[in-house]
Amino acid sequence: MSTDGEARELPGRLPVASARERVLAGVEPLDPVRVPLALATGLVTAEAVLTPTDVPPFDASAMDGFAVRAADCPQHRGTDAGEAAPRPGEAEARLELVGESSAGRPWTGTLAPGGAVSISTGAEVPQGADAVVMVEDVARHDGFVLVGVPAATGQNIRRRGEARQAGSEVLPAGSRIGPVELGLLASTGTDPVLCHPRPTVAVISTGDELVDPGTGRGPGQIWNSNLPVISAMARAAGGELVSSVTIGDSKDETEAALEAALACDVAVICGGVSVGDHDHVKGTLTALGVERHFWGLAMKPGRPAWFGSRGSSRVLGLPGNPVSAMAVFAILGVPLLKALAGDSSAGEVFRGRLLSPVRQLPDRLLAVPCRLDRQSVELGLEPIATKGSHDFISLAGARALALIEPGTGNFAAGTEVAVIALEAE
Repeated sequence: MSTDGEARELPGRLPVASARERVLAGVEPLDPVRVPLALATGLVTAEAVLTPTDVPPFDASAMDGFAVRAADCPQHRGTDAGEAAPRPGEAEARLELVGESSAGRPWTGTLAPGGAVSISTGAEVPQGADAVVMVEDVARHDGFVLVGVPAATGQNIRRRGEARQAGSEVLPAGSRIGPVELGLLASTGTDPVLCHPRPTVAVISTGDELVDPGTGRGPGQIWNSNLPVISAMARAAGGELVSSVTIGDSKDETEAALEAALACDVAVICGGVSVGDHDHVKGTLTALGVERHFWGLAMKPGRPAWFGSRGSSRVLGLPGNPVSAMAVFAILGVPLLKALAGDSSAGEVFRGRLLSPVRQLPDRLLAVPCRLDRQSVELGLEPIATKGSHDFISLAGARALALIEPGTGNFAAGTEVAVIALEAE
């Protein structure tokens, strides 16, 4: 009950799947921009990337050695039919060394019968040559090379277009650019890259009891873990962190912080969305014209979650307890940021198998922090026991949330469940 005797509104119990649908409803990726390749890491492609040329663009040597005609090299000789084995030197081919093809400086002639061209790894194979013999299998002498091994057509040659032919797709739209994708783009000559920009994010942590890590605590105070955790998760999901601040439990401070945060694509508030006398966030958001889309999830931990919007800004209110805040942000905040960034993996849920039993809740989804058994053939999930949604210390090694659907029994070890990642993918 409130202090004036009126009934106090309590958070609802919206199913988590419905909440995710509401959070992602109508979300369009931010308008794309062209970004220099060197600055594109972590961004998401806004169009499919096609290779303008064959890859490789020419027949290239896979070895240091000599480009030759296979027909000029010794042929295989067997002794199964009583044929005499060759004497030393008898099976060697003596080829005239007529030039050199190095990486970036191809030999431009045409190799005639009886000739050989010195060639480096990655260098263009000259016209007329159809094989490369390794330098270890060849001896040089007075302008000639002595080849004592057979050669097959195509040996040690990377054929033009064998990786990709001109016009083929090498990276689809919606791909987040990591080191591998950066290499793919560079190998196709793509620079700049058409990408969706990072959605801007403001993270606010509320509470008179909170102090920054590394500072001293006063009576009744605790170190703030929500701010660094949610800020790090926002950056890992592709967000551009514009501000990350802690405020006290006052209406004026709350209003000023929220008004500034609404200039971002996404505002995230940790705490202040429950029903306490000092929880000013919900009322302030209403006063600032933010439309509420839901308050309260059928989920443990994380029931008092809040979501709304004003114009193009989305507002996600997280519970103050750190385990709850992390769980709600992983399930709702991460897919929202990915969707705004154009990431095709937004809303993606994996599957894994429990390594220990978990008891279901009758009326709510249970989000269970888990360690991962990377030795398992299938993704193995080891549930972590905590003392409550305040107990972040027990989460050492947690890398995922197992989503245990409501029910009245146990999920036995080996049961397949939905999984949300807690680390950058």
